[in-house]
Amino acid sequence: MRTLVVVLAGLAVLQPATATAEVTWTLLKKEGRAYLQGFSGVEEGDVEFWLQCRADKAIDLGAGGDTNVGEGTGEAVTLTLASDGKTAKLNGTSQQTRNFQMTAGVELRTKVSRDDPVFAVLATGKAIKVTGSIKPVTWPVKGLKAKVAAFLQACR
Repeated sequence: MRTLVVVLAGLAVLQPATATAEVTWTLLKKEGRAYLQGFSGVEEGDVEFWLQCRADKAIDLGAGGDTNVGEGTGEAVTLTLASDGKTAKLNGTSQQTRNFQMTAGVELRTKVSRDDPVFAVLATGKAIKVTGSIKPVTWPVKGLKAKVAAFLQACR
């Protein structure tokens, strides 16, 4: 019985109700276009959030790849991002991540415009709480505000 209690206590520590994901934000170019990503840094991990400019001025968005959103079979999924009184609801489909072969990650994918509320959430400078079709998680945002501004400037 004592072993069972220790094992259950260990599992509770490993899987908190709301996790804080380690996320490092990077702005770079991918396929010749501005690309902003939040990566966990975990070896063989997946990108937790990404944005990429498109030629038609829209922006591709992927979210939750490291925490897995849905089954990855194209079903509808929703995430809500909230920070400092700002909220953005992302409606998309569950797709395999770009690194699926290594990680088996699935993410929400959608397309947004420059004026989407998600950019107000990303630019608050405060931690972002993510809820919806995942186990709730909080993303740290060190350096993100300036990178969001630079990304949007590059997407013109």
